[in-house]
Amino acid sequence: MNRSLYLVRPLDHIDRAIIAALYEDGRRTIKDVAELLKMSSPRITARIDKLKDAGAIKGYTVVVDPGAFGLNVAAYVRMNAMPGQLPKLEKLIGDAPEVVESYQITGEDCFLAKVVVGDAHQLKTVVDRFRTCASADPAIILSSPVPMRLPKL
Repeated sequence: MNRSLYLVRPLDHIDRAIIAALYEDGRRTIKDVAELLKMSSPRITARIDKLKDAGAIKGYTVVVDPGAFGLNVAAYVRMNAMPGQLPKLEKLIGDAPEVVESYQITGEDCFLAKVVVGDAHQLKTVVDRFRTCASADPAIILSSPVPMRLPKL
């Protein structure tokens, strides 16, 4: 919620640098960011608080390698709900612990979900659950030449 009206103006180079520094390492201290940007810690703190208040920074997270937990197969599953089944499909997607992200999309399909599982058999089991109310077309991810990154701000 933008209580500060801070982002009524465009992000400046300092805001972008702060966000980039925190995106690179969310555990980076205010002092580290201040030193990196050659600014005072109170100024960095105030900027970060305003960015949070405006909703530009929503939180901090840990990036986990699913393979370390034996989850070696990732796939995107395109789904198109059968007539009248959209709410059921949306609930199935939301309730599936194997789904790590999901989007309602435009075009021929209505949902795109990323599924992470241990093996191809588990992937088939998950996809079959979706097929009770939708067509579902999985595509196994072979590699990620562009890992998740910050969009151009």
